[in-house]
Amino acid sequence: MLKDKTILVTSGGTRERIDDVRVMTNISSGALGCRIAQRLYNMDAHILYVHGKGSEIPCANGPYSIRKFEVESANDTMKVMETFVPQVDAVIHCMAVSDFTFYRDTPIKCKSGDPEAFIEFMRKTIHPNPKIIGMIKKWNPNVILIGFKFEVRVSTEELRNLAMMSIEKNGCDLVVANDKQEMTELQTHRAHFVFSPEMIEQGFKYQIVDGKQEIAAEIHNFLAKLWLSDPIN
Repeated sequence: MLKDKTILVTSGGTRERIDDVRVMTNISSGALGCRIAQRLYNMDAHILYVHGKGSEIPCANGPYSIRKFEVESANDTMKVMETFVPQVDAVIHCMAVSDFTFYRDTPIKCKSGDPEAFIEFMRKTIHPNPKIIGMIKKWNPNVILIGFKFEVRVSTEELRNLAMMSIEKNGCDLVVANDKQEMTELQTHRAHFVFSPEMIEQGFKYQIVDGKQEIAAEIHNFLAKLWLSDPIN
C-alpha cells in the first residue's frame, strides 16, 4: 500500500501556440498516465495529476481526492511542477512535453496562402523548450523519479542505452522506454523497465512489461517495494 505517500503524475501532451489560431502538439492521449494515476490512487496514494488538454482523467472513487491541474504549454507544466515537486514523494513524468515552442510578442495570424512566409515565420520564432525532467531532482533531490523514453525504430539495445543516458543525465531512478515500431508489430504497449545503478543495488532488475494496465501495476510494485510495503497485483 502507498498510504500517506504523495505522487505527482504528468500525462498527455502539451500544445505550443504557433500564432493566435494554430498550435503544435503531439498524439499522446494520456491513457497510460491515467492508468498509472488510477492504480496508485486505488492503492491509497495522494495523487497530483498534471495533464494536457483532452487527456484521459482518472476517477476519484475512494477516500482521497485527485488534485488535477490542466496545462497547455511546456512553460505552464514547468510552473506547476516547480511549485509541487518539492512537496511530493515521487514524480512519474510520462507527459509528452514539446521540445520546441515559438516566440509570440504580438497577436498574429500567419497568412494561409503563403507557405514560404509561414515557414519563414516559424524559422524565425521557433526555439527549444527547457527540459523539465532535468529540473525535477534539482527541485527535490530526494524525490523518486520515473521518466519515460519514447523512440521509433531502434533496437532493444539502443533503447536501453538511451534510457541509461536519461538516468545518468536527469537522475531518474527508473526509465520506462518504448519503441513505436516494436509496439506496432506486437500490437501491444510494450515497455522496457530500465533501473538506475542505485536501484539495481537494491535488487531491481531490467524487465519487459506488456500492456498499459500491467505497466501501471509494475510501477506500483516498484514503489511499494522501494517503500517497504507489500506489492499487490
